[in-house]
Amino acid sequence: MIASETGRRPVPTSGPGARTVQLDLVLLDEDGENVAVHDRYGRLTCPRLTVAGPPPDGRELGTLVRELAAGQLDLDVDHLGLLAAEETGPTVRLVVAAVLRARPDDARLRLLPVTDLRSRRRDLQYPAHFDTARSWHQAARNAPELGRRIERSLYGAVAFLERRRAEEAGHWGWEQYLEQRDSIGTMSTALGLLACLHTGRDRYPGTWTDRMLQTLRDMQNPDGGWQIKWALVGGTTDVSITESTCACLWAFYEAGRGPGEDEAVRRGLQWLQEQQRPGGGWPSAAVDQRSLVFPTASAVRILALYGYGEAAARGVQWLRGAQCPDGGWGATPAVGDETVSSSPAYTAATLLALRRAGVPASERVVVAGCEYLLGSFSPDRAEPWESTSFTSVVDAERFARMDFRHFATPWALAALCECGYDLSHPVILTGTLQLLRLERPGGGWRSTLTAPDITPVWAVHGAVYGLRTVLDSSVRDLAPLVLARHHEAERRTLARLSGELVGRHAEPGRPPHVWRRRMTTVWLALLTVAVALLVLGQLGVLQALQSDSGQDKILAGLATLVVTVGGALVPSVLVEEYRIRRSRGRAGGDREIPG
Repeated sequence: MIASETGRRPVPTSGPGARTVQLDLVLLDEDGENVAVHDRYGRLTCPRLTVAGPPPDGRELGTLVRELAAGQLDLDVDHLGLLAAEETGPTVRLVVAAVLRARPDDARLRLLPVTDLRSRRRDLQYPAHFDTARSWHQAARNAPELGRRIERSLYGAVAFLERRRAEEAGHWGWEQYLEQRDSIGTMSTALGLLACLHTGRDRYPGTWTDRMLQTLRDMQNPDGGWQIKWALVGGTTDVSITESTCACLWAFYEAGRGPGEDEAVRRGLQWLQEQQRPGGGWPSAAVDQRSLVFPTASAVRILALYGYGEAAARGVQWLRGAQCPDGGWGATPAVGDETVSSSPAYTAATLLALRRAGVPASERVVVAGCEYLLGSFSPDRAEPWESTSFTSVVDAERFARMDFRHFATPWALAALCECGYDLSHPVILTGTLQLLRLERPGGGWRSTLTAPDITPVWAVHGAVYGLRTVLDSSVRDLAPLVLARHHEAERRTLARLSGELVGRHAEPGRPPHVWRRRMTTVWLALLTVAVALLVLGQLGVLQALQSDSGQDKILAGLATLVVTVGGALVPSVLVEEYRIRRSRGRAGGDREIPG
């Protein structure tokens, strides 16, 4: 009998020559927030099943795992899939992901929260496999309803904005914190309109959209730019600001208005081009001589949308030079300033600008930016990418400063999706689920940069844009959908073959017929010696043994001895060589099966 390493019931052996198959279970609870492990002497190990016996009659691996878990560990589990397989001598080890249907009764099996598991990663038996299993479980659990859930959030956010719409002097729009109904802001109105249009332009009649656009036209400054009306710190000013101008131009673009048919768009684009610095970057306001990353990224993106390639290309070159050594971007360029640290918000904005300007996703500057975003992702935080803010002077005479806040998570998701990632990547899936959890009851999102009861319009717009981009990126490639039926058939076949492989390796090897092999070898040796002696007789060597010459007798005796010994040994050598080659051939065939 072989006792299951971590179970209760012994596993019967199959006699000499049996090969052991071990199934290590990466067990998650139904929510995927806890992992079942054995905590022994500071080492976290997986529950183990042991298979030894006759083949399981073509059962799939999932069926085999469920039956063995119930029989050996008294656990009710659902099989997720095979994570890894290896063969070491007579032992075959499979690592299998599974989900607990009920809380285990075994006191030796501990449910450890995922957060604790990460802090004890060094003690874990299969750290990489645990991450894979959790992503797999999360995908399997959320995939069926995720698309509809995103759609509900999008429409819920728009309904929330429609309820919070304000009116001032006959103009429709929104205020930054969506609380006042008689005051509207310039950039807030543009972002609110963008959020509505991101859900589909056909949902809003032309008169409704035109009224919002007319508000933006009436708020445009004489120089062609747009101000930030109320959200400044230290004082108010009507100077045109790059970020606000870009938001308004983006709203016109999403509404289908171009410079040819709308004078406000033409003037806004002209102002934006005039603010570009000789080095290729943009400041937040004309009074500031510093080129900053976010206004530059915003301007590049808008100019690329409208087809102003030359100015956008100069901005792209400036952004390339502003990249930090770790692949990200900070608020200011990293050139000549080692104190600049990367931020997910500015990195996401830059990647979106580069992609819109036509920089390939395979280019190193984009790849490095994506690697930074993936590396800065933290699933344990409520916002997996840290939000940030930056203050810049927009009017020195009035001491007016702009405190621009960035809700980083949706923009990081959007940037990664524009660079080729989609919901099949665990970071995109986890980040999307985290963003959906941040949605407030009744619609709207908040950020850690605001008070808990505040719902800013920029957070709502960011979330809507991020979710829409995630949704769109995941339906660009229809191949997974078209091939799903074939992949499912392939999965079933692999599961059946895996189960058969487990049984075949667990089946005891047949005892070798040693005595029969030896008798065959002896018989072949005798025949060989007899034939050799007949040949020696025909050649007259045996007659030389009766010669009167001592030298002839010695030579004949040596020849007879060599031929006799050689004839006896050659069959043994040939048989052994054949057996070795046949064993190697079988071993090679076995190794090819799992692949």
